[in-house]
Amino acid sequence: MEKLLNLRYLAETIIRFRFLSIIFSLLILAVLVPGLSKIHFNPDVNSFFPENDELTASHLKIEDTYSSMDNVVIAIGVKEGTVFTHEVLSLIEDLTEKAWKTPHSLRVDSLSNYSYVSANGDDLYIEPFIENSISYDLQTIKQKELVIEKEELAYGAIISKDKKTTLINIVFDPPRNDIESEYQESINYLLGFLEQAEKNHPELDLIISGIVYMEYLSPQLLKAQMPQLMPSAILVILLTLFLLLRSLVAVAGSFLVILISVASAMGSIGFMSGDIAQPFIMVPILIATLAVADCVHLFSLYFQNLNSSRKSKDAIIESLTLNLQPLFLTSITTAIGFLSLNLAPIEPLRGIGNGVAVGVFLAFIFTVFLLAPLVSFFNVKQSKNIEFQKKLAKKLGEFSVNNYKKLLVIVPVISCFLIAFIPLNKTNDNPLKFYSERYTSMAADSEWLSDRLGGTFPVSYELTNDEGMVSDPKFLFEVDKFSEWLASNEEVLHVNSLSKILKNLNKTLHGNDEKWNIIPRESDLSAQYLFFYEMSLPFGLDLNNSISQDKKSIKLVASLKDMGSLEYRKFDQRVNEYLLENMPKDMVSMGTGIRPIFAFMTNQLVSQLYYALAVGLVLITATIILFFRSFRYGALTVVTNILPIGVAFGIWALVSGEISMLVGLGMGTTLGIIVDFTVHFLSKYLHAKREKNLKAEEAVLYAFETVGFALIITCISLSLGFLVLLLAFFLPLHGFVLFSSIAFVSALVIDLLLFPALLITWDKRYS
Repeated sequence: MEKLLNLRYLAETIIRFRFLSIIFSLLILAVLVPGLSKIHFNPDVNSFFPENDELTASHLKIEDTYSSMDNVVIAIGVKEGTVFTHEVLSLIEDLTEKAWKTPHSLRVDSLSNYSYVSANGDDLYIEPFIENSISYDLQTIKQKELVIEKEELAYGAIISKDKKTTLINIVFDPPRNDIESEYQESINYLLGFLEQAEKNHPELDLIISGIVYMEYLSPQLLKAQMPQLMPSAILVILLTLFLLLRSLVAVAGSFLVILISVASAMGSIGFMSGDIAQPFIMVPILIATLAVADCVHLFSLYFQNLNSSRKSKDAIIESLTLNLQPLFLTSITTAIGFLSLNLAPIEPLRGIGNGVAVGVFLAFIFTVFLLAPLVSFFNVKQSKNIEFQKKLAKKLGEFSVNNYKKLLVIVPVISCFLIAFIPLNKTNDNPLKFYSERYTSMAADSEWLSDRLGGTFPVSYELTNDEGMVSDPKFLFEVDKFSEWLASNEEVLHVNSLSKILKNLNKTLHGNDEKWNIIPRESDLSAQYLFFYEMSLPFGLDLNNSISQDKKSIKLVASLKDMGSLEYRKFDQRVNEYLLENMPKDMVSMGTGIRPIFAFMTNQLVSQLYYALAVGLVLITATIILFFRSFRYGALTVVTNILPIGVAFGIWALVSGEISMLVGLGMGTTLGIIVDFTVHFLSKYLHAKREKNLKAEEAVLYAFETVGFALIITCISLSLGFLVLLLAFFLPLHGFVLFSSIAFVSALVIDLLLFPALLITWDKRYS
């Protein structure tokens, strides 16, 4: 057992049995790689909804009670005049008919099949608003154009008030056995007939939007980008290594470790769950950059110990002796940092954490048991840059030692100054603006649709009558009161509610007299109106999307102007205050929908990640204390591990100020990575103190000479590897990589300037 704790014995054993070490590594690769075939993409945006969340639960309840809200919107816009022309009306009819034939479509709403209500005496008639429009004369078209202005349910909802834009809303309800292929089938059919329509009508704007279209684009985007991003990241990392180390062997060895670490880790993910989502594109790149960090430390000390009197085998044993403990420890601490993401309430983020954690350990195994034994077979030339690197690291060390008292004050003061800006950060996410315009015009199209008609920000409320049916006039009065109040807010473009339907029916049956545009006062009459209305509706256009089966609840939908999460949260607070003061208790649910969930999700995620960060920090610190057998040194690492994250958030407030879901994710991921800097520096410092009996200042200089430049190389390669993700079409990744790069640079500065000052001060006080 004592031998197993002897690092030199372990290093010598690995090289002595290097053939077995290589075979062991290749067996792991062979076992895990088949898992690659089990990976499949899950584009369902619902997978990002926070678990055990009241808003998510309310949203899912409404979706279960009423028909699906997953939709695609086809918008038709004219540049001049209105949509009330033979050509445009015929196109609307044609597209509506084809939309009904779209695979997995459940319901289609448009201007042509809008249920127009009329009456002749006591007889109620419901018919499509536009039918066989090619036969209309100009007078009929003009009449239709005037009539639509009086239809509250349609005017401002499916047709804009300037009548230049109208939409066809298609609701989908696939079996969800394979959501990716099901949505591909649906959207490919849609795009097929829309492409033909665009050719036939170049003078019109034909826009496609909606959550189903976004879910269709998601896997397409990942598959289009991965073959470009992964090679680009590897190329940037390896080029950086070559420029800094000037060794083809180091580059080739690092490439080998990257390749098999990523392949094995992705295979293990296939065996664990197989489900991946859009942000998962960062996982192989994260693994690649972290694998390189291990290689850098191995090669850095290898080249330092390689000279004319020392063979490659001896040099690699020396490098392993000094690196085994810190490499193993950093693998554990990095894994802890990423595993802390399991405390996040969102499944895809937990998948990212678990995937990278596995990848980090595999990178350690392949570096130690494959790369090191392979290098020992070759007579490698010493890197030409090694002396320059040692001199630069020594100068940095001397600066840090000579000015440690000043740095002990300056670095914390600057850090605290930057941290003070953290409150300026605000959470903000808009799922319709997740994708770059280099790949899709969806963001611009959604903005176009929002400006001309709205419909990109629907919010649903469930109103329940515990004392009777939804046709009860007292209940409908409350519904109408809430509906009218919502419509009075400047953020609200349109409100669709049962009260509007009943008021319209009452007015229609009284000769369209405006004074009868009120809720019927008699319960029997109100119930009768609703019954005959439902019976008259055509198949597929019933009220199942707005009335529950037990007739005790309704869904009210408000269409909002496009806005950020912060603006929506203010609006939602105003709604809740109104409900508390003016509506019966528990009658109205919270506002739900995909956009509302995203508006609150980042706040909740960041709160959970604060907790995850605290748990991760405690576990990492405890691990460092146990490995280095020192509570004092372990406690010191808390400062250098947590301070860079605070500084990064402070800088982020100055350069951006918007925290998206993935920027929040950076708290956990960067902790797992920046702790590596601290561990490697502390490892060499304690080796100098305990094994070489050096004083504090001398031990700091030794740490700088042995690991200082390796930390710089690691930081540069990590940052550049991450920054390749700026080429990704998934825009939230941009914030993640920029924040992470800021955190890495902050960590390097703090570890090279503040940490030595802390160590010297601490040791002088307690020596």
